[in-house]
Amino acid sequence: MSDRLRNALLAGLAALLVTGVLANSAAACTPQTNLPDVEDEVMCTICGTLLAESDSPQADGERALIRNLIAQCRTKDQIKDTLVAQYGPNVLATPSGHGFDLTAWIVPGLVIGLVLAGLGVGAYRLSRRPRAAASPPLDPTDVARLDADMNRHDR
Repeated sequence: MSDRLRNALLAGLAALLVTGVLANSAAACTPQTNLPDVEDEVMCTICGTLLAESDSPQADGERALIRNLIAQCRTKDQIKDTLVAQYGPNVLATPSGHGFDLTAWIVPGLVIGLVLAGLGVGAYRLSRRPRAAASPPLDPTDVARLDADMNRHDR
């Protein structure tokens, strides 16, 4: 193999390698998180509303921080962790799964379970309720009198 061919092959291989590395590094840093996705899960620390609904200067500052973290290719969880570190746990819109906040997750589940159980018990009782008894047969003299009355009105 000639030196010229070998150099051309090495140059082509180097170009492919550099292109692949650049493509992988660009793909690795493509942000997968977006601002609306994070805004729906964090609060404005001043007005106590969702960040997506707030127009306060504090909310604008939080949005700027989130945009900066997105540009650094941070994940949603990393962004939330940074917000909690900077603003405290009240910045999260969902309660934590610890301590008193755990009741915010348990109580609705218990209420739904109790309502469903109550509906089930009520349906069971209604299905087991005795049916109304059939009326007793008429006395033959009453049947004859009824027939006579009906015939009188048919004329």
